[in-house]
Amino acid sequence: MANFRYMGIKRKVLLGCIVLALILLISSSISMFEFTRMNDHVTELISDNTKSIEISRELLAKAEEYNLRLMHLVVGEVAEESIEVINDDEFISFFSGIRESFVTEQDKANADSVMYAFTAYMHVVREASDIWFISSDDIRKEWYFNRLQPVYAKLNAYIAKLTNDSQDALILNSQSLQDNFYRSLMPGLISALLGFLMVLLFNYYLNYYLINPLLRISHGIKGYLSFNKNYDVKVEGKDELAELNDRVKDIVDINKSAKKRS
Repeated sequence: MANFRYMGIKRKVLLGCIVLALILLISSSISMFEFTRMNDHVTELISDNTKSIEISRELLAKAEEYNLRLMHLVVGEVAEESIEVINDDEFISFFSGIRESFVTEQDKANADSVMYAFTAYMHVVREASDIWFISSDDIRKEWYFNRLQPVYAKLNAYIAKLTNDSQDALILNSQSLQDNFYRSLMPGLISALLGFLMVLLFNYYLNYYLINPLLRISHGIKGYLSFNKNYDVKVEGKDELAELNDRVKDIVDINKSAKKRS
């Protein structure tokens, strides 16, 4: 504090402005960094959730299409076509690589469950080659509805769980993005409050170190000139105002001496 008092007025004002600018710059930079970091992280999660939903819906669509193709083969003499459907490499390969399509651990766990159910489903599907060749329509229908459909229902349920969990995560992350937006505003709000506080302190400093001493000097000069009062103004510190006050005292003393001699 003592060093600050002996600092020049120009340097004091400059220092106050620099401190205020630094506080605002640092706080605003923190606010922008925090918001950008949160926004990028949550946006990436939302993108992963959206991709997971699209993949799970495609899984469901392909599974339903494949299962319906099998159902259409239940009736009629279509044994040759049944072999083609059972050995649909495109359908099988699409399910085989789904785990790598997901990013989050929850989605990967759900994808593993889907794969287990898909493996069980395809295990039953491969029975169709014998069922279609040697069985009657009634036996094929019984196999399809009583043997295959329960397994397919489990596969469908796991795919639905994958979809629902991805949708729930999307909703949660969207809400998190909104919450993070408001949370990232806190550094900006703090910087505004700090800036307001610094303005008050800077205003106090200007009044205490600059305006009030000037007013005292002005009143002292007026009292001497108007009422011949003694000039006894005191200014703390050793800056330009203190030097000005000393010069005014010297002038007043010289003026008094001149009046006495005359």
